[in-house]
Amino acid sequence: TGVNSEEVGTRIPQVKYDEETNKITYEHTKDPVLVESGDTVIYTIRVYNEGEKAGFARKVADDIPEGLEFLPENSINQEYRWVMYDSKGNITENVEEAEKIVTDYLSKAHGEEMMEENSLEENPNLLKPFDQEAGITDSNPDYRDVKVAFKVIEPSNSDKIIINSAQIEEDEDKNGNEVEDIDSIPGEWNEGEDDQDKEYIKVKPFDLALRKFITGVNSEEIGTRVPQVKYDEETNKITYEHSKEPVEVVTGDIVTYTIRIYNEGEASGYARKVADDIPEGLEFLPENSINQEYRWVMYDSKGNVTENVEEAEKIVTDYLSKAHGEEMMEENGLEENPNLLKPFDKEAGITDSNPDYRDVKVAFRVIEPETSDRIVINSAQIEEDEDKNGDEVEDIDSIPGEWNEGEDDQDKEYVKVTYFDLSLRKWVTEAIVIEDGKETITQTGHTAEMDPEPVVKVELHRKKLDEVTVKFRYKIRVTNEGNIAGYAKEITDYVPEGLRFIAEDNPGWTDEGNNIISTRLLENTLLEPGESAEVEVLLTWINGNNNLGLKTNTAEISEDYNDKDVPDIDSTPDNKKPGEDDIDIAEVILSISTGGAKIYYVLGFTVLLTLAGGIIIIKKFVL
Repeated sequence: TGVNSEEVGTRIPQVKYDEETNKITYEHTKDPVLVESGDTVIYTIRVYNEGEKAGFARKVADDIPEGLEFLPENSINQEYRWVMYDSKGNITENVEEAEKIVTDYLSKAHGEEMMEENSLEENPNLLKPFDQEAGITDSNPDYRDVKVAFKVIEPSNSDKIIINSAQIEEDEDKNGNEVEDIDSIPGEWNEGEDDQDKEYIKVKPFDLALRKFITGVNSEEIGTRVPQVKYDEETNKITYEHSKEPVEVVTGDIVTYTIRIYNEGEASGYARKVADDIPEGLEFLPENSINQEYRWVMYDSKGNVTENVEEAEKIVTDYLSKAHGEEMMEENGLEENPNLLKPFDKEAGITDSNPDYRDVKVAFRVIEPETSDRIVINSAQIEEDEDKNGDEVEDIDSIPGEWNEGEDDQDKEYVKVTYFDLSLRKWVTEAIVIEDGKETITQTGHTAEMDPEPVVKVELHRKKLDEVTVKFRYKIRVTNEGNIAGYAKEITDYVPEGLRFIAEDNPGWTDEGNNIISTRLLENTLLEPGESAEVEVLLTWINGNNNLGLKTNTAEISEDYNDKDVPDIDSTPDNKKPGEDDIDIAEVILSISTGGAKIYYVLGFTVLLTLAGGIIIIKKFVL
């Protein structure tokens, strides 16, 4: 008739009388009442007088089944004079030894005590005979009640139906003498007898689930990873759809994770403690406002609280506990604990608040090196559950505090360090010779992938040095070798002595003076990871007998940019440092020919010469 402070009025027997058979029957549901572990269940035991003689139920007994705990100090149990008995039939005060309870509350003797205490003229416990002619009324058959209170201690992950049995242990007639019941043997459990009955309860499953997802990187909110909740009525399963593709971050980023606790079960409760690991590559920030708000505490490898970030291996918070909720109730004048997770309402289906959930957040700094290609995995789990009363409770499908693959009280989230890396390659594509109004263009066949690129050689006739025009066309390719999109805002070219820049030949290039030229032709060309873009520059040889030999042209990225404001991982723009991948050279040689003024076009064949310094040369043409 009651669960905690809530009355249950739907199970009261409806009495029926069949005049033909002279039988009284009782209709009331015996479907198990769903309760929660920790609940106090109130049973009513009603004794009816179906016979033609008045009498008393001298003793009523009730068993103490596994899954229920008798409460000797409970006011109901004291009022109804329940006494505990052990397995040997001896009275005991030890709850753990007790196997049954017995009361004399409905006895003649106790009725006489009440008569004396309350100045009654009639024994209140006397059960009057059934009046067949009057039929069924509120007081016919006559009845008396006793009540008993038990605490549910059956684990929340149990699917067992708990059966509580009661029976009349001793009868007595109106004079207090022993008497035999016409169809029952008091004190013996015989199936089918009507001086006994059972009642049934079943523990509601307790089931909290956890999901973890990134909701911010630095000041940028990320809303695309929030779980989308689905419920399958046929399988009674709740699932969560949200991306687990690693979020791209850079070293130094502050990543904010949200840990969301859902109540998938039929019992309310709390996530007393939530734990989060501190993986290699992430640094916990004790002074971060988010981490302070959500009450994270650091623990070392031995399970001790520590204030040393370097020693910390995990963090734990009690932010969602019953106790912290009570603190918030007191501080904010709340009537209900804000941390209580209400049961999932299957009939209502999925809504914004069904299943009920609560969040905690945590912030980490990314310290994984920029050169790493490792995915950093951060794991969170429920470390301790508690029921609505703050008592320990067992989850139906998970073991809090233990990482067991497949359990739903744990989840992982992933980040991957990205880096910005623009590289530059420069090579000669054409050697152009103009003599007597005739232009000869020789394609080098060189590519950006040649490393080192063979030196391009042009041989000139000594007597025609002043009459010939020689130009070299260079191509400069910028490639995004990282995984952050960005721009080569400016490229600078250092024109070697002996070559000159002619503006008309090079639209988009600017003469900066001192043999330095620059271009911003790629300034607005966004290079996604793996993409390349090219520019060209055409330089002209300055004619002169003393202007022969090796000419080394150098180009460099002098300004770059990306939205994340991340520096290039292996280069510094505009620092003219050989060996970095944002700078490259292309070499040409001009020399005097020994033969006549003839042009030799070398196609598919290279003449290799070893010069001082070991330079490899391609002979392009001869004048």
